Amino acid sequence: MEPNIKIEISHSFLDWDKDEWNRLVPADSLFQEHEFLVGLEVTGCIAKSDWVPVIVTAKKENTLVGILPAYLRKDSYGEYIFDFQWANAFHRAGIPYYPKLTVAVPFTPVTGSRFLLDPSLDSGDKQVLCELLLIKLKEFGKQENVSSVHILFCKEEEQGFSEPAGFAPRLSHQYHWFNRGFQSFEDFLATLVKERRKSIRSERKKIGETGLKIQTLTGDLIESKHASIFYEFYKDTHSKKWGQAYLNRRFFEQMVETFKHRLLLVIAFHPNGDPIGGSWNFFRDGYLFGRYWGATEYVPNLHFECCYYRLIDYAIEHKMERVEAGAQGEHKFLRGYETVPMYSSHYIYHEQGRDAITSYLEKEIQMERENIAAYNSHSPIKSLREG
Repeated sequence: MEPNIKIEISHSFLDWDKDEWNRLVPADSLFQEHEFLVGLEVTGCIAKSDWVPVIVTAKKENTLVGILPAYLRKDSYGEYIFDFQWANAFHRAGIPYYPKLTVAVPFTPVTGSRFLLDPSLDSGDKQVLCELLLIKLKEFGKQENVSSVHILFCKEEEQGFSEPAGFAPRLSHQYHWFNRGFQSFEDFLATLVKERRKSIRSERKKIGETGLKIQTLTGDLIESKHASIFYEFYKDTHSKKWGQAYLNRRFFEQMVETFKHRLLLVIAFHPNGDPIGGSWNFFRDGYLFGRYWGATEYVPNLHFECCYYRLIDYAIEHKMERVEAGAQGEHKFLRGYETVPMYSSHYIYHEQGRDAITSYLEKEIQMERENIAAYNSHSPIKSLREG
């Protein structure tokens, strides 16, 4: 297929037709859908945070068959696979670390396809096409004097695709909930050890006793007012916890306008009808992704109810495969989420820097494997704990 492939670079998601783009996006990778990426662009969220699109595309006979959405970066904020130590080491050695290239979804630590490929391709053609896309991206990086190229939260298969191009693998972990054919929430609880079942039941009971009304909204039940409500939740949480809100009000409005079919909102209201907190989530087919949480006042266990238990309820009712609730948070593990590996790949242009980072990553991978095994051995899920 190689002689018939035309590889180009563009710098705006608006250059591409929505249907043509989305044809290449798998169900478990909804944050690569055109509406989401355009939303980040047209609302100014990526420009404000210095994510400059570098969209590598492949066409065969005028048909789009491959996309590698990347970004030119001046810092590492909003990536969640941390390389600040690498940047500091480069600067101490007098070597610029920025700019760099990052293949990821901005502000979204969720595993998904980073190479968007025609689903009709066989594995051999996919490998060839990934290599062509990476060659073009690496050439662009060399022209722009970047220090490195980073493919973050990719699939394990894609990590393998990038290794022949000189990328070093990296391993981290998150906590995901998996539907093991449960018929009810109690069915799920039965898989946990006794003390965790008791604790979760207690947390849900206490929320029920608060008098709060909690709604789960999808589709046409979601209105423009919910964008403003959730932006205030989001803004308040980020100002308290992180100090930097990457998203703006217009982004939430844009999602309600163009991406409502992917939204699932969980909102808690006071008895007087005032919204107090909730979670903003996305879903497609069998996959549910918890993304943003916020509350105007603290209510014990409300976070767990809105971000975990209501999503599990929904996933069980709709026979969804898994729920992902974002980066970090050992409290997820304690509530029946499983410890799973996260994959990334890294290419360093500077030879000495590449050797040092590759050596570091080899040791880090072994430590992460041991960490994941240790978590599973102490899991509240009885089958994992028993091995």
